[in-house]
Amino acid sequence: MSAVRFENEIRWDGNSLSVWATVNGSRIFCEIPRATIHEAPLLGDAISREIARNRAEIFERLRPAVVAKIARTRDSSIRLHPSDLS
Repeated sequence: MSAVRFENEIRWDGNSLSVWATVNGSRIFCEIPRATIHEAPLLGDAISREIARNRAEIFERLRPAVVAKIARTRDSSIRLHPSDLS
């Protein structure tokens, strides 16, 4: 698998972070639900406006788990679950 590239725009809709990734010319929609964000160290009590304000930093913390999940699938979208963080 070649390098995973992420678009710069990271969205927060009040329920999940989302970002598009590109791997080998294919786009993959990546979703990180609030429940998963709350399982990450130091983010357990993050409220919606904090997640919205810090979405790029939060995504950077979770990026390795997103890349690992992309590597395990051939789907056009992934949803990062709390169990994917361990």
